[in-house]
Amino acid sequence: MDGDKVVYVHRVVCTACGLHFAAYMQVGPGGRGLVICPKCDVTIEQQLPPHYVSQVAPEDYNSPSHPSVRMTHYPGLYTRPKLPPRFDFADLVRAAFSPAKAFANLYLSTDLRRAMAIVLVFSMLSMLISTLVTSEMGVVLGYDVGDALNLAFQATAGWALLIFAVLLLGFVTAVISKVMFGGRGESRMTITLVGYGFPLYVFISIIVLVIFSVGFEGLDLTNIDGWTQGQTDQAIAWGTILFLVGIIGLGWILWVVGHAVSVANDISTGEGILSTILGGVVAGIVYLVAGALMQLPLGLSL
Repeated sequence: MDGDKVVYVHRVVCTACGLHFAAYMQVGPGGRGLVICPKCDVTIEQQLPPHYVSQVAPEDYNSPSHPSVRMTHYPGLYTRPKLPPRFDFADLVRAAFSPAKAFANLYLSTDLRRAMAIVLVFSMLSMLISTLVTSEMGVVLGYDVGDALNLAFQATAGWALLIFAVLLLGFVTAVISKVMFGGRGESRMTITLVGYGFPLYVFISIIVLVIFSVGFEGLDLTNIDGWTQGQTDQAIAWGTILFLVGIIGLGWILWVVGHAVSVANDISTGEGILSTILGGVVAGIVYLVAGALMQLPLGLSL
């Protein structure tokens, strides 16, 4: 019997006294649950509901005879049967403006394989646009087009590293949510929902790249001392816009991904955002260190 995993069952029937009640059941072998009848103290073994989703036992869960239901932020979500997995493009879009509803739907309708397919497609799009914009801005950055286009190995390695960073972010945030906030610690579902939030990161990255390419066109970043007053004013104005868009975009991403972590681990939105920040710090450090060791050219990639 795995005492660390439980399932909240709405209808438990005692075969000894006939009592009907709702309780947490400890997950046993063969998809069966165990609980002690609160009336006659008989141990009840009952088949768990189809497609049940086990969860971490509440912190105040002492024994099956006195189930203390941990406050859930998403009532009923973890006891509902999951739907056949599919690509849920409607909720992929909805996540940008109504993340709580979108990720609650996605929790029941998608899986890790489909989420990673989305991450792969959008990460390739991100790398492609980054390379194209970097090539166009070669003069501004101080190197020619060949420096951006003739590095096939580095580009492939950078793409693989980005995928690894997404996986690491999901895993670390799941661990943090469990250790710090008593969440479910569902790393697989956390990675899945974070993966559905990844297109927003790509969208923000493209906006930032476009602003940079438009705002800094004609400027030579390798010869700032040679700028005219007009060029300096241009850089300050567009640099301010770039900074504001970056801050707003970062806040937007944290808000969305924080909801993904919150739904996957049944913690509050604030706890989900904090878990995301801490997980992002860890994943960011690993990404930068690995990129430096591999000598990857950053270009205009975010």
